[in-house]
Amino acid sequence: MDQVLRILVGLALAVAPSVLLCRVVMSLGVVDAPTEARKTQAAPVPTLGGVAIALSTLLAISVDNELWSGDFNPMLFIVGGGAIVALLTGVADDVLGLRAVVKLLALTAVGLGIAYAGVRPEVFAPWPGLAWPMPVWLAIGGSALWLVVVMNAVNFMDGANGLAMGMAAIASAGLAVCAALLGRWDCAVMAGALTGALCGFLVWNVSGRLFAGDAGALFVGAVLGGIGLEIVRLRPDLMLVPPILMLPFLSDVLLTLAWRAKHGKKLFEAHRDHSYQIAIKAGLKHWQVSSVHAVWAMNAAIVAILSALLARQIPVILFVLLLLVSTWLHMKIRRAGVENGLVGKEIA
Repeated sequence: MDQVLRILVGLALAVAPSVLLCRVVMSLGVVDAPTEARKTQAAPVPTLGGVAIALSTLLAISVDNELWSGDFNPMLFIVGGGAIVALLTGVADDVLGLRAVVKLLALTAVGLGIAYAGVRPEVFAPWPGLAWPMPVWLAIGGSALWLVVVMNAVNFMDGANGLAMGMAAIASAGLAVCAALLGRWDCAVMAGALTGALCGFLVWNVSGRLFAGDAGALFVGAVLGGIGLEIVRLRPDLMLVPPILMLPFLSDVLLTLAWRAKHGKKLFEAHRDHSYQIAIKAGLKHWQVSSVHAVWAMNAAIVAILSALLARQIPVILFVLLLLVSTWLHMKIRRAGVENGLVGKEIA
C-alpha cells in the first residue's frame, strides 16, 4: 500500500507544476502558425508545451524519490536522459525547423544510445516455453527501432486537440498499473509522474490553447517506449504488453504509412491521410475525434493490464485480437475516406 501511495503522490506532484509551467510556456511567444495545409488550427497557437511536461515529470520524480528515499533504477536515468535529448531535438524543430531526415537521424541516435546503454531486452520470448537469447546487435537494433517508431508515432498522431497527449496519458497510466502489478515500483513512479504532467498539460491542450509541439511528442514517446523496454528487459515473457498499450498510436501510423507506400506516395511528404485526419476532414470536431481515440486507448490499457496480470499465452492472444480489430477499423475508415475523396491528396 505504501508503494501505491508513492505512485499516486508522484502523479499528484506533477499536475500543478505542469498547469503552471504550461502557462509560463504560453507567454514565451513561440507559436505554431497555420502555415501548412496539413495544420488544422485557424490561428497561431503557443507551442513547446512539451517543455512543461518534461520539467513537471522530472520534478515529480525527484521529489517523490526524496520523500521515499528509495533506490531509483539506474536504467530509468538512461531513459530520462535519452528523453531529454529527444525533447531538445523537438525544441530545435519547433523553433528553427529541421529537415525530416535530420530529425530522423537524431532520433535514431537517441534510440541507439538508450539501447546501447542497457535499456534493452536480452531474451526474445514470444510464447511460454519459447525463449531465445538475442545477440547484442539484434537486441540493440530492435530496441532502437522500437524507440524510434514509438517517438515518431506519438508525434505523427499529435494533430488534434487532446488527441495524442490524451492517449499518451491513458497509456502512461496503464503502464504504471502494469509496472505496479509486476512489482516494478520505480517504473510505475516514472509512468505515474508522466501521467500527472500530461493531465496538467491537457488542461490547456483540450481547448486548443497550447500545443505540445514536437518537443512534447518526442519526449513522451521516448519515456513511454523506454519504460516499456525496461519492463520487457525484466520480464521477457511480457514483450507484447508495451505494443498493446501503444497500439492506438502504432496501428494508425503504420497502416497509414503502409497504405501510402502501396500507392506510391512519398513517406516523408506532408499529408493528412491518418484515420483521425480523415475523420476531421469528414466534419467531426476535434473533441469528438479525441474522445473516440481516448476510448480506444482505454480499451488498449485494460487489455494490457489483463495481459500483465494473467501472462502466459494471454498477451499474444489479446495482442492478435486487438490488432485484427484495429486493422479492420482503420481499413473501414480509410475505404470510406477514399470513396469520399478525403484521402491521398498531397499538400503543400
